[in-house]
Amino acid sequence: MSAVVVSGRTLREGSGPTVVLLHPLGAGADFWTAAAAELDGFGVYAVDLPGHGGCPVPEDPYDTADVATALATHLRGLGHESVHVVGLSLGGLIALELAVHDPGLVASLVVAAAVPTYPQDWREKWRARAAEVAGAGIAPFVEPTVQLWLTPEALAADGPAVSYVRRALAGTDPRGYALACLALATADVTPRLGEITAPTLLIDGQLDAPLFHDGSARMAEAITGSRRAVVAGARHASALEFAGPFARLVGDWVRVGHAEGSRS
Repeated sequence: MSAVVVSGRTLREGSGPTVVLLHPLGAGADFWTAAAAELDGFGVYAVDLPGHGGCPVPEDPYDTADVATALATHLRGLGHESVHVVGLSLGGLIALELAVHDPGLVASLVVAAAVPTYPQDWREKWRARAAEVAGAGIAPFVEPTVQLWLTPEALAADGPAVSYVRRALAGTDPRGYALACLALATADVTPRLGEITAPTLLIDGQLDAPLFHDGSARMAEAITGSRRAVVAGARHASALEFAGPFARLVGDWVRVGHAEGSRS
């Protein structure tokens, strides 16, 4: 099996703690540009997951645990011993895996619009999507993704968020996208959720699909001391369309996690 690697870049310098951001399927580090601009006082580092953004496409299939291992190696290689991790959708699953894989690295955790595992029908959908993308490319999934991620108001305005999603998906390598779909089809952090010790915030978009609200509820029950919050009016990509409210939730939570870490 070929090595799985991640890459990334600093979106914001800051004297405060470092926040690491993990993007959804078909996006990249630049998914977080607007939210990073709202995170005053923090160092902000955004990751490109395998086959996305500037990160190379792995030669072989991988799973989300492989990505967590690669991410821990990458962050420690940059000199980070404790970071605050934020992930949305695919990024949320990777964030959960990282909190289990390397708990000492994760000072606090924010998981948005994610599930710890997908139900069987969704696993089959991910496998089918991987096969279709391998044959026909990503184009058939662009508009359905835009409609899942963003509100009708955003679609009608056809503003920067809509343009970003279409551009990001069109620029994602089809094989990289397909391999990520296969990773989603097999991911299951459920048995280990109780091991997560980092202060954990679970963020829902108010208008997101029921699947993700159900996933958030399951995680809240399993992760000791976790909290839930809602971004009003948001669908799946709350951090993109509602960057300000999302960033305020993250900033407040990181300050709590940072304070708890300093007392430990």
